[in-house]
Amino acid sequence: MKISLQTVLDLLHSIMHPLSPELVHHLQRTGLICWYLGHRAGFDSATINNAWLAGMLHNIGALSKAYPFNKDRGSDFFEEHGRLGISMMSGVRFLRPVTTLLETRHADALGYSQSASPHSWRLVHMADEFELWLRGIEGDYVAQRHNIISGFLASSRQWPTSLIEALKDVSHEDGFWFRLSTPSIQQVLRVVSPLNDVVLDHHDFLEVCLLISNIVDKYSSFTQAHSTSVAHVAAKLAELYGYDAYTRDKICIAGYLHDIGKLCIPLEILEKQGKLEPDEYAQMKRHSYKTLEMLHPIAELGEIVPWAARHHERLDGSGYPFRLGAAALDIPSRIIAVADVFTAMTENRPYRQGMSSEKALIILQEEAANFRLDQDIVNLVSHNISVLRPLVTMN
Repeated sequence: MKISLQTVLDLLHSIMHPLSPELVHHLQRTGLICWYLGHRAGFDSATINNAWLAGMLHNIGALSKAYPFNKDRGSDFFEEHGRLGISMMSGVRFLRPVTTLLETRHADALGYSQSASPHSWRLVHMADEFELWLRGIEGDYVAQRHNIISGFLASSRQWPTSLIEALKDVSHEDGFWFRLSTPSIQQVLRVVSPLNDVVLDHHDFLEVCLLISNIVDKYSSFTQAHSTSVAHVAAKLAELYGYDAYTRDKICIAGYLHDIGKLCIPLEILEKQGKLEPDEYAQMKRHSYKTLEMLHPIAELGEIVPWAARHHERLDGSGYPFRLGAAALDIPSRIIAVADVFTAMTENRPYRQGMSSEKALIILQEEAANFRLDQDIVNLVSHNISVLRPLVTMN
């Protein structure tokens, strides 16, 4: 599996969007400003690439539905969300240059000197500040371009001369302002991105899945660690079934991604402790379809997409969202379904302890006997419970 880094960023933004559309818009515009200023300042491609990537992810620690993203935050907010963002991206090796950059990203806001900071840091910092400044501008940017630039430079810190001149220069281009104000900015990013030709393999994407799981964990205490556990259990079941390492990794990725659609479900439904009302259950059932909707545009994922989205389909055709039945459900899809049910039953939730292995196995065998779950895969769980149970994270 090969996938461009820009496509990965598109996926991350689509996952983050239900949590904070304002934040995603800020990240996208900051990245675009980085690209313009970097080119106009004559920076090398590595500096521009790192700044683009950092611009697209720099405020990821600020994800929140409870506290909408805005520019009027104090130093405590900068320090906390910067630290959290670095923590969320830890373990993703290809992001290491960016996390190193972001470790100093907010130092100036906190009162520290950054005289020796690299071009990438200064570029991201200025782009971030300028995007936030633009949020206070009403009306057409092009008609106000002179006042926008002069006001920003007069009100903000002392920027490097090269970046000041780059900003003044780019402000004369109408397309710069049109692109910043377009509602189709993601399409613009796909066209101009310097990362379209930077390709990741499935090992890299597995690390991206760690970041995705961290994003999902930010949403709900009910989803914390669930996808990680499903991924690990599914990968082990795939190994026990006899799949090769590459296929096991793809099944693991499907496990990580299977519940991203829950980010589109209201928290009051997702975290309801009692039985769901019919209309609430109908909304809850949308999550697997939303997973399909969010992943479908990424052609590089191939069969991983249906594997992830079919975790609530059942062999007898009683599942959702498409009531597919046995003929349409391949073995990896069946593995994800069993891993999801086993994990959901045995993991702890905020309002209850997880089931014992013995009780969970009884329910799994009943589901298999009723031709809802695959009997062979359920047998793998039964015969290897001592290996599988520790893979379920207990919060």
